[in-house]
Amino acid sequence: MITLEKLTWSNCFSYGSDNEIELNDNTLTQLIGTNGAGKSSIPLILEEVLFNKNSKGIKKADIANRQVNKGYDISLDFTANDDSYHIDVVRRANIKVKLLKNGEDISSHTATNTYKTLEEIIGIDFKTFSQIVYQNTNASLQFLTATDTNRKKFLIDLLQLDKYVSYFDVFRELSRTLGSEVSRVDGKIATIEKWLKDNKLEDTSLLSKMDLPNYSEEDGKTLRSLQIEFENITENIKKINQNNYYKKELESIDIHEHRRLLAEHPDELDTTQYIESAATWKSEQAAEKSMYEKYQRLLDLETHECPTCGEDVNIDFIKGQMAEHLKTVEYCEEEIKKQKENLAEVKKKNTIHESAKRGIKHWEETYRSIDQNLSSNIPDADELKHKIAELSNQYKEYQSNLREAIDHNNNVERHNTRIGIILEQETNFETELAELIEGLDNLSDKLASVEILKKAFSTNGLLAYKIENLVKDLEELTNEYLAELSDGRFSLEFVVLNDKLNVIIEDNGKSVDILSLSAGELARVNTATLLAIRKLMSSISKSQINILFLDEVTNVLDELGKERLVEILLKEENLNTYIVSHGWTHPLLGKIEVIKENEMSRLDG
Repeated sequence: MITLEKLTWSNCFSYGSDNEIELNDNTLTQLIGTNGAGKSSIPLILEEVLFNKNSKGIKKADIANRQVNKGYDISLDFTANDDSYHIDVVRRANIKVKLLKNGEDISSHTATNTYKTLEEIIGIDFKTFSQIVYQNTNASLQFLTATDTNRKKFLIDLLQLDKYVSYFDVFRELSRTLGSEVSRVDGKIATIEKWLKDNKLEDTSLLSKMDLPNYSEEDGKTLRSLQIEFENITENIKKINQNNYYKKELESIDIHEHRRLLAEHPDELDTTQYIESAATWKSEQAAEKSMYEKYQRLLDLETHECPTCGEDVNIDFIKGQMAEHLKTVEYCEEEIKKQKENLAEVKKKNTIHESAKRGIKHWEETYRSIDQNLSSNIPDADELKHKIAELSNQYKEYQSNLREAIDHNNNVERHNTRIGIILEQETNFETELAELIEGLDNLSDKLASVEILKKAFSTNGLLAYKIENLVKDLEELTNEYLAELSDGRFSLEFVVLNDKLNVIIEDNGKSVDILSLSAGELARVNTATLLAIRKLMSSISKSQINILFLDEVTNVLDELGKERLVEILLKEENLNTYIVSHGWTHPLLGKIEVIKENEMSRLDG
């Protein structure tokens, strides 16, 4: 049992210095104050001192009172398992945490480690603590009015059964991993078995190699010598044939005629004057033709007026001019013809000159090419050729036999090597196969076990069993509270169906829709569910906490409902309840008022 005794704080949220509550003084205490006064801040301060965080996620900088801006202090006295504890939290630029056990300092070097020690002493985590210590109607209402599917998810989260879901996820992933490994090993076994089947040797005997054939070195030297001799004779025959060709070619050239023609035409004549003269006459001819055509156009005109001056021109004069120009054109044509003939003659002489020069040059080159010391008789190489052919055939036969022997020996080498490799691999694979089969058996056993665990932690396994039992407990507790709050009029039933949690409300034995209840009726059902959830969570937690804050619960209850709630809470054992409200009071209950003046909150009472 964890008994929270005295909470003191300074400069937290809207509070000033030196605030104090004796948490276990009264079974039931009213905590009264206006909106924003700071009532709901007290359970947050309690969370901060015990866990260094709060359920609203408020940052440390926003916890300190902005009016004071000097950090904050919190301390708490509590007992756990007959031991007394005191914790001091001082936060300025950084945090200092001091934890005493029976007056002895058991703080760690760091605040983080000290809080770990503190959580081990309390025995519950932050989420569970917050849900047990602080309750409001929104939590129960959210639970009751949610969809059937979300209601079950809400209950799983609220009662921290999500660990079962986490376990299922772990085993599902492990099952997938083991399944993949089983498939991998199974595939490897199949591959090895196929290899052993495909490479099963019927005969493991080794083959022998052939001796390589011998070739006479002397025969080789003779063959090379004859080949060189034959190449020399062949080359000599080529030279003789070429030389004889040059001799015949020289005889076919009439060197005297070429020399005679070159004497007659010793130089190459210039053709430029004839080409230029012909061009000049062509130009003059073109000019005369142009003038002739102009007079012809003038003659064809009806008025015969000069196009330049506009005066009449004599027709006879025109015709006379035309005759002169035509005569000149014809004369130019004759001169052009003469120049062409002269040019052709000169070109003919130049051709004779060039031909004679080429003939003489060809004779001279041919003459220089002839080897006068070389015989014209062609030697006979047939006998030598026959010997070479005979030795070559012998060498080819040797090479063929050598290739055959080498190919055979290579095949023998490959065959013997393959047998050796297969025999070695067969031994290795058989050993590996035995290990794989053994490993597969172990993997299959693990997979089977994991599958059992996966099924156990599935939604239809332990989680379903746990939920079903907790739901029954929750239903019993809720109906106990609801019977007192409604004089036995209302009862509630939870029905678990696969992933859904249905809620059935009965009014004097008749089923009614929860949304059809009046505000007062719904308030009783909500309050009963709220108290039942808290009691159930307390029963399944590792430690019992004596403190409960009920925030704004009385706001939705009528006077009779409030009285019944007080009666119920006064009967609770080992529980100090604080009813947080705006102003409702009860004469038999202790009262603490939260007053806020000048933006600063304080406690009164």
